[in-house]
Amino acid sequence: MASTTLSVLTPVIAGVAISAKTLVASSETITIQATTAQSSLDFSTLMVRISAVGGSVTPTIGVGTEFSDIGIGTAALTAIVSSGSVILGGQLFESSRFQTSGGTLVITMAGTGTASIEAYQAPKANE
Repeated sequence: MASTTLSVLTPVIAGVAISAKTLVASSETITIQATTAQSSLDFSTLMVRISAVGGSVTPTIGVGTEFSDIGIGTAALTAIVSSGSVILGGQLFESSRFQTSGGTLVITMAGTGTASIEAYQAPKANE
């Protein structure tokens, strides 16, 4: 099983090109982490865009490891077909369910296609 680490991008930083990571969907694991400047993922301002590039992909959000809602389980999303996209995030995105003890978010891909993944986090008030 292949594994890729993707750091979130804070969109307010001027002059930084937004680059998506293209991944093979079959058993690919993506770990989304904060950048050094951000220090930690803020799930209330985190947005992850997953787009199918070809074929069909089904992302599954992994459970956290040490937080209060770990018993709820993973969250499998509906298959994304062809050039479709899904955006994860918002104020109701549960860090207590999905954040790992290392402060990351883990998404496992399945299917027959490839996907483009981009992760963004809004800056904190003091950034």
